Amino acid sequence: MNTIDILIGNQRYELKGNESQEHLEEVAQMVRRRVESLKKKNSSITLQKAAMLAAFDFASEVIKAKKKSSEHRSAVLSKAQKLLEKVEWDLQSAR
Repeated sequence: MNTIDILIGNQRYELKGNESQEHLEEVAQMVRRRVESLKKKNSSITLQKAAMLAAFDFASEVIKAKKKSSEHRSAVLSKAQKLLEKVEWDLQSAR
């Protein structure tokens, strides 16, 4: 298990996970940047509110990425099916 420490606002957090050290650092920096960006846009919001808004932003991005991935997968499967049908047709025609 890997562990990293990150400072967001004036709070220190310890992030632990089975992922690589580099992955944990990338995650931590992404969260830190998002929270700091939200705080910069509205300096009166609390760290907790900025963290929650960041969580909502990330959740929205995940949902959009899943939808896009699903659409892409469907398009690839459809094209693969059409190609398979064409190959089968060509094989039948060659006999």
